[in-house]
Amino acid sequence: MSTAAAFKALARDTCGQLLSLSGLTAPAARLGQRLSIVTFHRVLTEPQRQRYPLPGLAVTPDELDAHLKFLTRHFQCLSLNTALDRWEQDRTAGLPLLAITFDDGQLDNYQNALPVLEWNGVTASFYVPSLVLENTAPLWHDAMAAAVAWLTDPSSGQSMPLDPSRRAEAGELLAGLQPGGEHQRLAGHTAVEAALEVTKQWSPSQREAWLLRAEGVLPRTVRPGWDGFMNVQQMKDLVARGHEIGSHSHSHALLPQCTDDELRAEIAGSKQRLEAALGAPVTTFCYPNGSTDPRSMAQVREAGYRAAVTTQWGSNAWADDHYRLQRFNMNAKHAQDRQGRFSEARLAWRMSGLHPGLTGARRDPCSGTPA
Repeated sequence: MSTAAAFKALARDTCGQLLSLSGLTAPAARLGQRLSIVTFHRVLTEPQRQRYPLPGLAVTPDELDAHLKFLTRHFQCLSLNTALDRWEQDRTAGLPLLAITFDDGQLDNYQNALPVLEWNGVTASFYVPSLVLENTAPLWHDAMAAAVAWLTDPSSGQSMPLDPSRRAEAGELLAGLQPGGEHQRLAGHTAVEAALEVTKQWSPSQREAWLLRAEGVLPRTVRPGWDGFMNVQQMKDLVARGHEIGSHSHSHALLPQCTDDELRAEIAGSKQRLEAALGAPVTTFCYPNGSTDPRSMAQVREAGYRAAVTTQWGSNAWADDHYRLQRFNMNAKHAQDRQGRFSEARLAWRMSGLHPGLTGARRDPCSGTPA
């Protein structure tokens, strides 16, 4: 770590501790009568996270446990649907309300997150793309990330060597993903995150064409057993345990890029599919990537959802639009001190609304940085 970076980390830790000791960042003081929502994605063991190309989306079970121990001391921790019920009844009773959410419906949520949730006595909302009911292939952003990870570091995955005759084509695939048209080779996960941001500006057909070409060029990667989605029985088990299943659209599409007919299938269609499979109501919605516009919000209302969540950073007042609720994206590194230990002071500061550069910023779920 450079001297400047070390000084910055020291200043950040010191400021967080002073604010905590003064009580200025205490959740009861900063977030009382508001609804806070936190979001997690993958919950992976450390060896699994090392193989996952978007580590900023993953916490380990121990990191999740540390977050939940802090949250349960300072908040009433519930699923979003239950938190909304409680919020409607009395916004002044007890600790501030907080909803716990998990995006994408991954198998590790059931295998690794559920035991930690139960140890801490809390329920959560799990947002599932209804496509996974019939197709368990990786969602497009994970497929893209895995391909880019291999292109930037062929040793990162378990796959066969690249056919030498395809190296030039592989280089072209990577070159087309560089931000601003720059073709320099980027290293590690920064390259993956930057590439995904580029592809979010493409049309759906451009992304599909790139992935099809990548499948023909790159060697076949062995998908680990932990990398999949919850099945219907596991989702039903979550509901039976008091958790909520919400819709994360049908295919994890970027909704502003959809036609009106596609929007109906992604929003109303996903609700119908999930309710039919689970035999339970689906009442809240999560915009994929946090991407929304007036058309998609109108469709969410029309489909009969009571609320929808974004990736906008912040908490929510009762008067705020319930179809664009803000959330705090939980990135493990951002809740650590300079020694890499979980820091309650840092997390409280980040959630308080006093941290520079956070309030109102749209968070990139891949890295936790402003999009």
